[in-house]
Amino acid sequence: MDFDALVLDRVVQVFHIKVKFTLVTTAPNEPPFVRRGVFHSAPLDVNMGNDTVFGDQETSIGIRLKDFPYQPERGDLIEIVEPNHTAFGQQYWIGDSDEDGQGGATLMLRKYKPDDLLDGSDEPS
Repeated sequence: MDFDALVLDRVVQVFHIKVKFTLVTTAPNEPPFVRRGVFHSAPLDVNMGNDTVFGDQETSIGIRLKDFPYQPERGDLIEIVEPNHTAFGQQYWIGDSDEDGQGGATLMLRKYKPDDLLDGSDEPS
């Protein structure tokens, strides 16, 4: 069974938004390009064990690896370019990339550049 063709492609067709990828780490000499992805952002609460809760936002985008010339990796930059999406214009750094073993990957997004990639600026360029 081809899970990518039967499931991932159909899910991406229905729920996708357009995202611009700039592969500053993976392929720095390649120009930015636009691809589809399934955006997700939700609150994340972590109980710290002393009756306090650390609150954060967990943001990710699911992609089909078949749609990419190079698999985006940690340190690459994305921008939401879907005009009708609530995150339009937002820029994120990829903090982690996890393949699902079925032809897709989840890219965990961060608003600021990962610490070990800082070049004096923590803002997306």
